[in-house]
Amino acid sequence: MPPKPSPAPADAGRPTVALVLGSGGLKPLAAIPMLEFLSAHGIQLDLMVGCSGGSLALLALSCGYASSELGAFFKQVLKPSLFPKDWLNLLNMLGLRRKPFHKTQSVFKTAPIRKELRRQVGDRRLEDCPVPLVLQATDFETGEGVELDSGDLVDSVYASIACYPFFHPIQLNGRWLFDGAFSAPLPILPAVRRGMDFIIAMDFSEKLRANPPNFMAAMMHLHQVVGMAVAQSQVLASIDLNGGEIALAKVRFAKVLNLWDTHAYDRILEAGRQAVDEFGPDILAQYRDLAARREPERSRLA
Repeated sequence: MPPKPSPAPADAGRPTVALVLGSGGLKPLAAIPMLEFLSAHGIQLDLMVGCSGGSLALLALSCGYASSELGAFFKQVLKPSLFPKDWLNLLNMLGLRRKPFHKTQSVFKTAPIRKELRRQVGDRRLEDCPVPLVLQATDFETGEGVELDSGDLVDSVYASIACYPFFHPIQLNGRWLFDGAFSAPLPILPAVRRGMDFIIAMDFSEKLRANPPNFMAAMMHLHQVVGMAVAQSQVLASIDLNGGEIALAKVRFAKVLNLWDTHAYDRILEAGRQAVDEFGPDILAQYRDLAARREPERSRLA
């Protein structure tokens, strides 16, 4: 088994920094302005953690796509034609066929999206990413959260984004894995467990619909409600456990965004810029204060 990645070595005395992107379909692309903000102020990342849509955003960033290229990348890998419905499976779900509905079946056919991701990314592995990357998934059979930090990159990302029953689980390392948002929609704990000094966690959500207009909207509404409750409890647990510091940046959207709504790319970036305006100064001040407190250690090591 390949060695598990460890956080990138930091300068002596410099706080180690992790960026955590939560779930949210396309919404985690709003992290791009924050990444540009951190880079502009010389804040280096030693670890990135993603869940569901956050994993998809980190996939592109880890493969070297510039922020200016991400719009075209996602328009290609998330175009509606890559999400054909599997009508036989839908009949199984409704009990209209004798064949039972199985965990390997789903509302959408998954081969097209996985094939396109493979075409774009190739056979890269998680442990080859320039900044160590951890992806959150969920064990379908036990409900246990699973942290993926080695193995095939495309398969790992698919495991993290596979929102069942829309996308079926995938078998990796003897476990059936699906959407990490069911176990940790804002996975701060993987960064805590890896001893990060400063964790920047970005939470993405949209205004809940009071009356979802159809079955799929109702399912996504339920998924979002549960995710918000789980995320809130896990953030509090992470704060209690963490020996370092956590900065939480909340990115809010007024309208619902589907995974394939790539036409909304500019609106997503604008939401990210608003989050930088709101939370960026405090994040920068928090980091600089932490770095200043580390200065005596830096001087001693020098």
